[in-house]
Amino acid sequence: MEKSLSLVFAEIHNSYPELVSSAPGRINIIGEHTDYNQGYVLPAAINLKNYLLLSKRTDKSVCIWTENFKEREMFSLQKISFSEQNKWINYVKGIFWALQEEELNLRGINGLIWSDIPLEAGLSSSAALEVSIIQGLNSLFKLGLVPQRMAELARKAENDFVGVQCGIMDQFASFFGEKNKAVFLDCETLENELVPVNLEKEDLRILVFESGVSRELASSDYNKRRNESSQALEIFKKNGVKSYKQLTLSLLEEKEDEMDEALYKRARHVVSENGRVKKAVEALRKEDFRLLAELIFRSHESLRDDYEVSCPELDLFYESAREFPGCFGARLTGAGFGGAGIALVKQKGIAAFRKKLHEEARKRKFPSPEFYEVKIGEGARAYFLDKEGKG
Repeated sequence: MEKSLSLVFAEIHNSYPELVSSAPGRINIIGEHTDYNQGYVLPAAINLKNYLLLSKRTDKSVCIWTENFKEREMFSLQKISFSEQNKWINYVKGIFWALQEEELNLRGINGLIWSDIPLEAGLSSSAALEVSIIQGLNSLFKLGLVPQRMAELARKAENDFVGVQCGIMDQFASFFGEKNKAVFLDCETLENELVPVNLEKEDLRILVFESGVSRELASSDYNKRRNESSQALEIFKKNGVKSYKQLTLSLLEEKEDEMDEALYKRARHVVSENGRVKKAVEALRKEDFRLLAELIFRSHESLRDDYEVSCPELDLFYESAREFPGCFGARLTGAGFGGAGIALVKQKGIAAFRKKLHEEARKRKFPSPEFYEVKIGEGARAYFLDKEGKG
């Protein structure tokens, strides 16, 4: 695959690439909307990746070709500005911008991007793009950045340049994921632990459900939820609670009458979801997939009722999964308001589960869903190529 991309690179740029950088998308087993609330998450890297082939230029220009969209973009490092026309290039520009903010010495590059991560499917294609770029630049220009710092800078690019107020979960999982392991991450301290995910014990597969309902991460609804959860925490900070990890459901209930209903519900989701993540880690350690299933189902209920980020199509996914005997948990994943869901399904039941969802979507005149079966894979990698663009 890299060989064929090297040939495309040569056709576009009239030279061979010097380096290939790759970064995976991610699934999030549980822990939704807790990352930017400095809580606990349990993501895993997947086997679908974003690839970046690149070589140095002698000037300050960046010339990028995306093989997926068959588009070329060019910009100068001396004037990096947000693009209203092609949104994908802003993730590239954002990384260069963040590195220059660190006063790191960069030159221009020629690059080629290709990804097999489905867009708008809740698999964090944007973070994979960011991580592949910063990993590639770090290796090509010998910047000396460690993975955690690169994850932080990639998040900075998305927050402050692209304008999406995400947490660090996606970028962190893309760097630190390992095959058949989830990353138990404290998003406040960045303390983390790899937790084995032995799906083979129950012959389970990871199925991603793409609802067909588009959603825009930078939308006002997403940022509104972030602001609401932040406002709710401020109420408790007056009582000495520093973070959601210190807030308990009992303390929250004591203050219910003093809070706006929406803020109370947002806080209840974050507190309960943090608890579900910790219980899910224990369930995986004990290989108790029935407990894990119940935690995942409850996560969706909380996202639907308390955080209010679901939609009828994702609720149909959850309801169908609840009734399906071969499903070990299902919920919406990602920002919500459309997009995707994730389910753990017995391999022998996947075809029947997909058929059931197609039939139910058709009955309700919902968009026809798409499905992706993914595996838990490795984190970001980069390696140099020879003069003919071969590994």
